[in-house]
Amino acid sequence: MTAGVYSKARVIQEDPGQVVKRWLVAGWRDLRANPGFSLGYGMALVLGGWALIWLLSASGTGWMLLPLLAGGVLIGPVATVGLYAVARGRREVASKGQIALVGAILMVFALTWIRAATVLFAIVYGLRPFAGFIETLQLLLSTQAGWVLMIAGSLTGGLFAALGFAVSAFSVPMLVDREIDGFSAMGLSFNAATHNFRLCVWWGAAITFLTALGILTGLLGLAIVFPLLGYATWHAYADLFHGDA
Repeated sequence: MTAGVYSKARVIQEDPGQVVKRWLVAGWRDLRANPGFSLGYGMALVLGGWALIWLLSASGTGWMLLPLLAGGVLIGPVATVGLYAVARGRREVASKGQIALVGAILMVFALTWIRAATVLFAIVYGLRPFAGFIETLQLLLSTQAGWVLMIAGSLTGGLFAALGFAVSAFSVPMLVDREIDGFSAMGLSFNAATHNFRLCVWWGAAITFLTALGILTGLLGLAIVFPLLGYATWHAYADLFHGDA
């Protein structure tokens, strides 16, 4: 362990909008400095997303697309490890095994959320055959039961997302940077998120907005959004724990 490895994050008192902008600008600078690697990383995510959509459609489980996308946000930080290493300026990763541990914990979060979404759907609509993604989306938007399901699902998913964000937002880049155990890293990340609550709400909103834009382009926009957010997340961690974005 290195000296000061368990040091807590600083509390940033600046305007949260300006801080988030600073992180995104730094992320964009990294993306422009590494265009081939960054876009290749992003396209790998896009191709994986398209493959997942095809598999869901082919298996008749397209209704799982929305909860899977939400679950993907939970485990997204682990997929950006390579981007953190590039932004850090050194390709080696300090705590590889601990990253796998955190990834497994986040996967449990995601699977639990998907199971919760399945149970909510069954409670509202019963054990009925899946009519297709478009038909189910229309059902959700045009019926009272559908609105109830979306509200309940959003509240439930929001709880999972908030907790997942708090423990992973800064723990994964920390594990790339430091020799530290995964549980300590998650605890420090949670501490940083709670002590910079307004800032992290802004940061979470920016991530959600940009990710939604990427999804609305048929996932293609994620080829840029994914590396941009990955690099920006590294700078968010560096700003909070090193005082250098």
